[in-house]
Amino acid sequence: MFKKPSYLRQFWAEARWIILGMAWLAGLLLGYAGFARFSLENGLEWSAGDIFYRTLQLIILESGSVDGPINGMLETARFLLPTLAAYTTLQALALLFREKMQWLRLWRLHDHTIICGLGRKGGHLADELLRLGQPVVVVENQPERTRAADLCRRGAILVRGDATHRETLVRARLFQARYLVCLMGDDSQNLQAAFQAYQLASDRRRGILTCIVHLNSIDLLNLIKRSELIIEKGIPFQIETFHPYQSAARWLIQQDPAWQEKVAQAAIPDHLLIVGLGRLGEQVVVQAAYAWHRRRPRGPLTLTILDRQAEQRTAELLRKYPLLDQTCHLVPCNAELHSTALLYESLTRMPDDKPFRRVYICLGDPVLSLQVCWSLLEKPVFQDVPIRVRLDRQSGLFGLVKKPLTAAPYPGQVIPFDPIEPTCSAELVMGGLHEMLARELHQRYLDEIGAASAGPSWDRLAEDEKEANRLQANRIHTVLTAAGYRIAPLQDWDAEDRAFPSEEVERMAKLEHELWCQTQRANGWRWGPQKDKTKRTHPDLVPWEGLPEEERNKNRVFICQLPSLLARLGFQIERVKEA
Repeated sequence: MFKKPSYLRQFWAEARWIILGMAWLAGLLLGYAGFARFSLENGLEWSAGDIFYRTLQLIILESGSVDGPINGMLETARFLLPTLAAYTTLQALALLFREKMQWLRLWRLHDHTIICGLGRKGGHLADELLRLGQPVVVVENQPERTRAADLCRRGAILVRGDATHRETLVRARLFQARYLVCLMGDDSQNLQAAFQAYQLASDRRRGILTCIVHLNSIDLLNLIKRSELIIEKGIPFQIETFHPYQSAARWLIQQDPAWQEKVAQAAIPDHLLIVGLGRLGEQVVVQAAYAWHRRRPRGPLTLTILDRQAEQRTAELLRKYPLLDQTCHLVPCNAELHSTALLYESLTRMPDDKPFRRVYICLGDPVLSLQVCWSLLEKPVFQDVPIRVRLDRQSGLFGLVKKPLTAAPYPGQVIPFDPIEPTCSAELVMGGLHEMLARELHQRYLDEIGAASAGPSWDRLAEDEKEANRLQANRIHTVLTAAGYRIAPLQDWDAEDRAFPSEEVERMAKLEHELWCQTQRANGWRWGPQKDKTKRTHPDLVPWEGLPEEERNKNRVFICQLPSLLARLGFQIERVKEA
């Protein structure tokens, strides 16, 4: 996560020149008063002009050496003023040559990451990449001074300019970059920057440029996702997209124990309260509805929507996602959330025929989120209901809900979550679908071996084991493409139930094994009667026909699980239509 600068460093960055100005004024006053007193004590009868001239000469070490006892004011001034002069000169030279030094640093860069936009997502990603030792260039037209200074101090290079302009991307060394991440907040700006990069990529001489675009519009996201992982012939460019709120909502639902597959249908939460139907609230509704559809409990899932424009936004949501009407019973409730009295009035109007099982507060304002949370806790109907509250960790309020200040009747009722943290890590953003697949493959493995013998989580996994999962994830796209399929955004909520014809399963399982063998041999492995990491031998490095039936069946099972694996990540498998 982006670390906030210390208070002293932040204060110095904002007030440095004011402090220097005051120090200069103090030094000149001390020098003038010191010389005036020296003149008086030694009977020199210097005029005001003489005293002022000698004071100015202190700056260049010309007048500080005088005969006779020196008073404290003059002693302080003759050291302070030259020191201030030297420091100010160095600062001026640094400002003067900073642009030239930055150009030299940029000229030496290659395989770096260009981040367009220094908002919270851009700052979070830049911070994590710098901690990993990766070279980072940040493009921002009007950067926030303290945050930009902190990133530059830690090694980032700041390019001031508009990322939608070709010349700005060229100054950021796009031709030598490995990644371009567009995080400017506005979809049109992000797409325009990606288009400019696509046009410039045709002149690249080495490597592929991966352009990662943040989009708020789900329609645009789904449209562009259909081209992810595909590189146009002749142009070293590929585009990937991500929507942190969609990923965060899916993470919220999947991490909740009540939604796990092992939970009995009767225990699945059947009535949710969604506070705030913005981008995150909308995705929580969709992901909860999809999870309900997959588990297929009896009756619809009841979703009560609390928002200032609940009725209007609910109608828009149903137009955008018509499948919701078949799965859910949406109950919009218009409420003025900023007023506690009006909020209480809205709560009394909500139907109470079915108790609430979960509350998701999805507001962007952390203070308002806590205000609504405390208001809900005062109502008896919410006193034993888990409440998940969106709180940006940087707001300073994240830890508040875990302290005795909360009004929750039992510990753990109020659960804060930051939608940026689980979805905007460097691995997930830069790795895209491949990284998500790798993590899901490892999670599937943990689920299969069971809790009793569960292995390490992804974060604690050894790097070579992470890489093995990533390589397997990469093979998924190759195997599906060879069989005439492609990966597309999830629109069919029953896509998880897709079954490949048996002959296709056999062909894809065989290809998966052959690709695995190629990867292993390229990494120095060879056949051996036993698996040995030290000697790099493996008994399965044989042709498909010579592979034991038990191992061949593992490959077949893996192919059959692909629809379910991708559906959990928001994708489905489609047959490519022949032209």
